[in-house]
Amino acid sequence: MIHDLVERYLMRPKRLREAIQDVVRENDELLRMIKESENEEPTNLTWSEGDTWYGWTYNQDKKRYYFDDIGNTSLMGLWEDQWLREADTKQGEEYAIT
Repeated sequence: MIHDLVERYLMRPKRLREAIQDVVRENDELLRMIKESENEEPTNLTWSEGDTWYGWTYNQDKKRYYFDDIGNTSLMGLWEDQWLREADTKQGEEYAIT
């Protein structure tokens, strides 16, 4: 009975039916993207608070997060600091191994 009501009165107008189908497709796509992202490992995140950029990176080998809580005045400066920190960490590991 409810199915007949929906089919007869709500889904009859073609535009409404197409709009509902579009929303369902978009939701399916969104759910697929969320599912894929749950399987990925975190890598980094940056954000701005006022005129200062902050961020973090994740080292998969050490299972450790590195936070930049001091911040930087530019996004590029923040990334350069993070890359230098990662390079220093890798270089320190090489010295420890030898």
